[in-house]
Amino acid sequence: MDQTPQTTPTPQPSQQSSNGYNSLPVNNGEPYISPSQPPVITPTEPEKPTRGMSKRLLLSLIAIITITVIALTGAVYGIYSYYQNATTESTATIKVGLMMAFSGGSASMGYGVNTGVQLAKKQLNADNIEIVQVDSKCDPLIASEVVKTLIDQNVVAIIGEGCSSATVAALPAVNNANIPLISPSASSPTLTIPNDYFFRVVPPDTYQGAFMANTIYDKGYRNVAIFYTNEPYGSGMNTEFRTDFENLGGTVVTSATAEPDVIDLKTQMEQIKAANPEVLFIAPNSVVSAAAAMKVAREVGITAPFYGADIMYNSALIENAPQVAEGLTISSFPTGTDSFKQAIFNETQKNEQLYAASQAYDIIHLLKIAVEKGATTGEEIKNILPSIEFSGVSGHIKFDENGDLSSDNYKYDLFQVQDGVFTLITED
Repeated sequence: MDQTPQTTPTPQPSQQSSNGYNSLPVNNGEPYISPSQPPVITPTEPEKPTRGMSKRLLLSLIAIITITVIALTGAVYGIYSYYQNATTESTATIKVGLMMAFSGGSASMGYGVNTGVQLAKKQLNADNIEIVQVDSKCDPLIASEVVKTLIDQNVVAIIGEGCSSATVAALPAVNNANIPLISPSASSPTLTIPNDYFFRVVPPDTYQGAFMANTIYDKGYRNVAIFYTNEPYGSGMNTEFRTDFENLGGTVVTSATAEPDVIDLKTQMEQIKAANPEVLFIAPNSVVSAAAAMKVAREVGITAPFYGADIMYNSALIENAPQVAEGLTISSFPTGTDSFKQAIFNETQKNEQLYAASQAYDIIHLLKIAVEKGATTGEEIKNILPSIEFSGVSGHIKFDENGDLSSDNYKYDLFQVQDGVFTLITED
C-alpha cells in the first residue's frame, strides 16, 4: 500500500542503507536535517542476506518435495505389496498324489517316475508341491481303491497311473471328484475321452503302433506275428500295429493273447511258431509277461527277432532273460534331453535308462505353471492345463481337446539290446 506524503516536514522513519546503518530521515524524497541537533547515526544489527531464493520460494519447494516423497512412498509400497501378493499366490502349496506301481512286475515304472518327480521338484524349486505316494501295482483292482485314499487326503491332482488298465480303473473316481489324473505313460486309445479329467504327456498308441509298424516294415520284414496281453494297453497296441502294418502292405500272420502276468505261454507260442513269422512283435503290460513270452518263444523253437513296445524298456527284462533279450528292439517314449540325462546321472551316479522319468518331470513342470497361474483346486487345474504350452525335457507339451498330447511330430526313441544293455539306435 502507498503512503501519502505530509505537507509539514516531519521526521520519517529511518531507512536502512546497504552498509547496515540507519540513513538520514527523508521528507518528500530529500534528507531532513534538524536545525537544533546534528543527525544521529545509530548502529543496528545487520540482517542476514537471503541467498539464491526468497523464503516463500523455499517453503514452496519444501512442500513440493514433501508431496513428491509421500507419493513415491505410496507407489513403492504399492509395487511391494503387488509383488508380495504375487509371490504368495505362486507359492501356494498344493497336495498331489503319485499313484504308480512301486512293487510287482512293473515296479520299474514307479521308480523311474518318482526319480523324475523328485528331480523336477529340486530343479524347478517346486517345494510348494507336496507329494502323496501310493502303490497301485499296475493293477486295476488295486488302483480303483488306492485312488480313493488319495482323494480322501484332499489331493488336487494325481500323477498316474503308468499302466493303461489301472488308469482306466481309476478314472471314474477322479472324474466324480473333479481331480485331474495326469499319466506319464498310459497310452491306450480307450483313454481318449473328450472333456474328462484325464491328461497324458504321451500320445495314444495310434502313434506308437504306427511308429513300430513303419520301423519293422522299413527293415524289410513283411510277415509278422503279434503277442499281447488282454488289457487296454496290449489290446490297443495289437489293433493299431496290425492296422498300420497291413496298410503298409505287410501281413499279420497270427496273433495270440494271454491275461497279464501269465507265464505259462506254451500254447500261445506254439500257435505263433506254426505261422512261421519273420518277426514277433510283443506288446505286454509288464516285464513279467514280456520275459515269459521271449523265453517260451525260444523254448518252442521260434527264431524270429523280437520287437516290442515301451513297457519292455526296462533293465530288469535283460536281467531276467539275458540270453533271449539280446537283439531285442523296442520303441520307447523319449527318455529325455541330454541335459536331463546328465542331471539324472548326477543325482543317482548311474547311467540308468529310466522309464517315464522325463515325462514325470514335465508333469511337475505343468503343475508348477498351473499353480503360478492361480490354479489351486482340481477344477481350476483341469481348466487351465489346456492353455499351458512349453518345450519340456520329454518333448513339446501341449494338450488337445481330449487331454492327449497334441503333436504330429512326436518322436519315439528306438533301443536295441546290445551286449546286455539297451543301446539307443537311429533309424536306417
